[in-house]
Amino acid sequence: MLILPHTRIQEDTMLSLIGLAVIVTMTTLLILGRIAPIVGLTVIPVTGALVAGYTFTEIGDFFGEGLSSVLNVAVMLVFAILFFAIMNQAGLFDPLVRLTVKLTRGNVVAICVGTVLLAAVCHLDGAGASTFLIVIPALLPLYRHLGMSPYLLLLLAAMSMGVLNMLPWGGPVGRASAVVGIDPVELWRGLIPVQILSLVLLVIAAVLLGLREQRRIAARGGAPVIEEDVQEESSSEAAAETRVEERELATVAPAARPGPPAPPTPTSHLDRRPVGPHRPRHRFRPEHPDFAGDNDDVWGAHDDAPATPRWRMATNAVLVLAMLALLISDILPAPLAFMLGLSAALMVNHPRVKDQMEAIKSHGGSAVATGAIVLAAGCFLGIMEHSGMLDSLATDAVAILPSALVPYLHLIVGFFGLPLELVLSTDAHYFALLPVVEGISTEAGVGTLSVVYAVLVGNIIGTFISPFAAALWLALGLAGCDIGKHIRYSFFPMWIFSVVVLVLALALGLIPWS
Repeated sequence: MLILPHTRIQEDTMLSLIGLAVIVTMTTLLILGRIAPIVGLTVIPVTGALVAGYTFTEIGDFFGEGLSSVLNVAVMLVFAILFFAIMNQAGLFDPLVRLTVKLTRGNVVAICVGTVLLAAVCHLDGAGASTFLIVIPALLPLYRHLGMSPYLLLLLAAMSMGVLNMLPWGGPVGRASAVVGIDPVELWRGLIPVQILSLVLLVIAAVLLGLREQRRIAARGGAPVIEEDVQEESSSEAAAETRVEERELATVAPAARPGPPAPPTPTSHLDRRPVGPHRPRHRFRPEHPDFAGDNDDVWGAHDDAPATPRWRMATNAVLVLAMLALLISDILPAPLAFMLGLSAALMVNHPRVKDQMEAIKSHGGSAVATGAIVLAAGCFLGIMEHSGMLDSLATDAVAILPSALVPYLHLIVGFFGLPLELVLSTDAHYFALLPVVEGISTEAGVGTLSVVYAVLVGNIIGTFISPFAAALWLALGLAGCDIGKHIRYSFFPMWIFSVVVLVLALALGLIPWS
C-alpha cells in the first residue's frame, strides 16, 4: 500500500516533465521558425504521448477529442477566408480604407488607437472568433496600404480583447467563477475599476506602439504621406508625377495630367496603381517580409480584375453586414453562416459556374493551408489536455515553490501569468492551476478574491498569444501571419502591459493584497 502513492507521484512527475518538454520544444521551434506549424503540432505531441506510455489507440482517442474542439473553427476559417477574399477582390473594403486614411490623414497612431477601440466594441459579446472575423478583414487592407505590420494589428486586437474578457460572460471569468463558486457578475463588479484602468492604459499603449511603428516606417523610407506635405513639393514634372502617386497612396483621387494617354496597365483593387515591372517604387510600403506579412496575397486579389459595378458593391456590403449580424446574433452556427455567405458571394460576383470554380481555386490555397493548421492544433490540444499532461504540469508547477513564498503565491502566478499562457491552455490555467493556487494561498491567510483577481489580471491579456487558443489560429489565417513571429512580436509588449495593470491595480487598492 505504501508503494502505490509513491509510484503515482513518480508517474505524475514524469507526465509533467514530458508535457513541459513537448511544449518547450514545440514553442521554441515555432518561434525560431525551424519547424512548420503542422509538423510541430502533430509530430511532437504524438511523440511525447508515446514516450509517456500511451498506446496508439489512446492517442487516437485524444486526437478525436481535440479535433472535435477545433472542427467548427477550422470549417469556419476555410469558408471565412474564401468569403472575405471574394469581398476584397471585388474592392469592397477600398472605400473604408480611403475614408479611414482621409479621417486619420495617414496617422499611424490614430489608426492604432482606432484598432483597440474597434476590437473592444466588437468583443462585447466575448467571442474571440467573431471579433477577429470583424476586425481583421476590415483593418488589414488599411494596415497593408500604409505599410503597417499585420502583427501590430494582431497585437492591438489581442490586448483589447483580453481587457474585454474581464466581462462576466468572458471565458476566463466564467471559468474562475466555476472554480471558486462565486457568481461571475459578483466577480466582475470587483474588476470594473481594473477594467476601466486597463482601457485607459490600453489607449496609452496603442499610442506608444503607434509611435514605434511610425518610426519604423520612417526608418525604412516608407513614412505616410500627408496631402499638405505633397503640396509643398516642387512644381517640376518629376515632382508632379510624385504628387499623383502619393495622392493615390493617400487614397485621394489623382489629378489628370495633360499629354498623350499612357498604355493601359493592370491595376490592383486596393490602390488602383500600376503593377508589374513598370510599377513605380513608392515610399509607403516596407519591403521587409516580417512587417509586410508573409501572406500579403492571402486575400488573393487579381491585379487585372475589372472595377466592380456599384450595384454589386452595394450587394456585397449588404452580404457582409448580414454576415456580421448572423455572427453577433448567433442565429446560425458560424460555419453554416459562412457557407451560406460564400454561396451568395459567388453567385453575386461570379454568375458563371466556371468563374465560381476559378474563384475558389484562386483563393483556396490559403484557406486550406490555414484550416489544416487549425486541425493540427486540435491534435496538439487533444493530446496535451486529455492525456493529463497539462493538469500534472499545473499541479507540479506550484509544488516546487519554497514555503517562504507561499503567502505571495497568487502574486507570483499573476506576475508570470502571461508566460504561463504559453505552456497552459486557458482551461488548464483556471481548472487545474487556479484551484491549487487558491487552496495553498487561502491556507496561508490570503483571501479567495485576492487570489482570483491576481491570477485573472495577470493572465487574461495573454489569452490570444497562446497556441492553445483556437481563435488565435483563425486570426493568424485571416491576417496571413505566422504564430512564431506573432509570439516574438507580441510577447513582451503584452507581458509588460499585464504586469503594469497588475501592479497599478495593487498599488491603487483596486485588487486587495491579501
